[in-house]
Amino acid sequence: MGTLATLVGSSAVADSILVTGAQGFVGEHLLAHLQGRGLPTEADVTDARALADAIAQAGPDAVVHLAAASSVGASWEDAPETWRVNAVGTVNVLEAVRAQAPNARVLVASTGDVYGQADMIPTPETSPFRPVSPYAASKAAAELASEQARRAGLNVVVSRAFQHEGPGRDERFAVGSWAAQIARAEESGGGVVEVGDLTPRRDISDVRDVCRAYSALLDRGVAPDTYNIASGRSVEMREVLDILVGLARCQIEVKEDPARRRAADIRELCGDPARLRAATGWAPTIPLEQTLADVLESARQALAERMASA
Repeated sequence: MGTLATLVGSSAVADSILVTGAQGFVGEHLLAHLQGRGLPTEADVTDARALADAIAQAGPDAVVHLAAASSVGASWEDAPETWRVNAVGTVNVLEAVRAQAPNARVLVASTGDVYGQADMIPTPETSPFRPVSPYAASKAAAELASEQARRAGLNVVVSRAFQHEGPGRDERFAVGSWAAQIARAEESGGGVVEVGDLTPRRDISDVRDVCRAYSALLDRGVAPDTYNIASGRSVEMREVLDILVGLARCQIEVKEDPARRRAADIRELCGDPARLRAATGWAPTIPLEQTLADVLESARQALAERMASA
């Protein structure tokens, strides 16, 4: 895959890009992808004054808003906090940009979860919101704030990334949990991987491909709009687990744990990437098998580091 200018056919690439949530899973990968153009901020997005000060000091050409309460499961346990971070935090980012860097391009990272169980699979951006979790609902609200800011004159683009995995995925999420359990089992010469419902189907991309899409959407030659970031195909989570188990260096027993089932799950999430492809030329390049191998290797390394420091 070529450079960003090749992807979008334009040279309108931001030189300084402030990233909220830069210490998170996606943020670390995005900073690596931006190769020095990224400006990480530790400002709390729920602290409007601190955020405004950070943006004023940075004077960025663009802002990528990744900071979020990103766990669907945790959103059921503390819905008010999820709304405070995801909805109010997004409003704070938009207001800070409006006041301190009004010419900046803003990318607001949303999620394919806003569609819920859509009628059309793969799901286009024109499909309605049907959020089933506090997380998805708060992200839908963040999108409404972004749309209002765009109509008021800000250069705002919204990305709806579907599930993405890669090195560093933590145990709050199914794939990260499975990889960590396998890594621990390998150290013991065998073991059990506890799982929830394996029947849902998900559209899974590699986080590094998603970061390429984020970068492409920062180009001012791309219309400020809403874009799915997806592969356009779904896979049953049982198949994802089977691939990981097949990569294990020991015997693995899979055991279903009812406690790991979500309060409300969606049978299939799968996005239509046609709009993004037409606007930027983006397409995923990393196969699922490679993504999962990298997730597991990262989990092995993390375990080895913890054991070495114990």
